Amino acid sequence: MRVLLWLCCFVPLWLGAQLIDEEGVYGEDWGGYFYGLRGGLSLGSQDWSNIETELRLGFHGDVFYETLSPNSPFSFWAQLGYHQRGSRISRRRVLTFQGNQVRLPADGFVFNNISFALGGKQVVKFLGLADVYYLLGLRAEYNVSTNLGEYDRLSGTQGIAFRQNYPVDSYEFINRFVYGVSAGGGINLPLSDKLGGFVELVIQPDLNFQYNQGAINNVINPTGPGNTTIGERAIRNVSIELSVGLRLLRKWTYVN
Repeated sequence: MRVLLWLCCFVPLWLGAQLIDEEGVYGEDWGGYFYGLRGGLSLGSQDWSNIETELRLGFHGDVFYETLSPNSPFSFWAQLGYHQRGSRISRRRVLTFQGNQVRLPADGFVFNNISFALGGKQVVKFLGLADVYYLLGLRAEYNVSTNLGEYDRLSGTQGIAFRQNYPVDSYEFINRFVYGVSAGGGINLPLSDKLGGFVELVIQPDLNFQYNQGAINNVINPTGPGNTTIGERAIRNVSIELSVGLRLLRKWTYVN
């Protein structure tokens, strides 16, 4: 976060001491940067070590900064924002302590993360009305909350066997920090001289586990006598994000 603030605040101030904020001739005597907002929908998937899960719909939002060189289609970018990670399990039948079958609602697992990313972007096609680009970057994320406590409370009041298959609401197992990559592409749509929009599709796999729990022994068996063991469980996030955004141009003329 400090890096992004430094980029957004101090770099433009330093440049402003040498440059003036005026329009120049495109590709010859001007430069600048973009800044703005992006957000949209996320399809969250998770690779669980012992359960097959499905996609869960969530959302995300970021502020961003992007360099601009009028003589090159390549730029660097940085962004900071909120991203939901997670997955869901469809409706299933389970047994209570009394041996009765219960049909559970579809369950969603949500990890609310603050994400900071850095990367590069390359424009590959100029279409007149739009520019087509691809991007690649690295991410670092910090988890601020989850919804796993809802399942802890439900198991305590209902005594349902499903609980042994779900992750535990404990930061002994939930990793606060995760990291990964961002890869995708999109189109830039100019709206005016200094305002543009864009549509972007990005896949964001994590490289480490959001949740990592070893085997838990001597757990009361809800379906029979004696105790049982909850198996080892590791969860890794993969998200597909569809974003729309606005970007504003700050440009200057070089002065001799």
